[in-house]
Amino acid sequence: MSYKNILQRADRFFQSVMADQSQNLQCGRGCSLCCYGLFEIGAADIPLIAEGLAKLHPKRRQMIVRKAAEIMAASQHPALRDSSPGEKQNFFDRTASTPCPNLNDAGECMIYEHRPLVCRTFGLPLRDRDRYLGDVCELNFNAATDEERMQAAWYLQWEDALGPEDQYTIPEAIVIVARTRGWL
Repeated sequence: MSYKNILQRADRFFQSVMADQSQNLQCGRGCSLCCYGLFEIGAADIPLIAEGLAKLHPKRRQMIVRKAAEIMAASQHPALRDSSPGEKQNFFDRTASTPCPNLNDAGECMIYEHRPLVCRTFGLPLRDRDRYLGDVCELNFNAATDEERMQAAWYLQWEDALGPEDQYTIPEAIVIVARTRGWL
């Protein structure tokens, strides 16, 4: 299955949960709670982000690239691929309130159609086969039954499997793309 097919599958799954359990999902336009804090994305997301950035007006793209570079500098961003689990956790704790460089002033993603897989599934509970892993958004599924949570849980089989060599953050991906495209 191609990565774009996995992304489409994620979008369809999220939409089906929204249709079936809208009472349990608080996600909506302008809700950006999940867009704060740096986290890992996979290498497969980098070309997706590049495509999204390329479609933006050059001034908007320049603003995003500048924000990403500032985040990288201010956070003393390590190469996640070379970091120990403790160093990664320390970094993620340190950047827990850092906004995604793709957010506009209204709290909307400027590359929404080109966002990474993890961004597409964030508000959903998670499972690994039949094992429920838990909720990730403090706004969603608070009054849901165990059965509703399990039905809405995103199966991690479809996540991009991240090996140590395949771990990036969104700001890092943006800076990589900007350097290779001559935008930085």
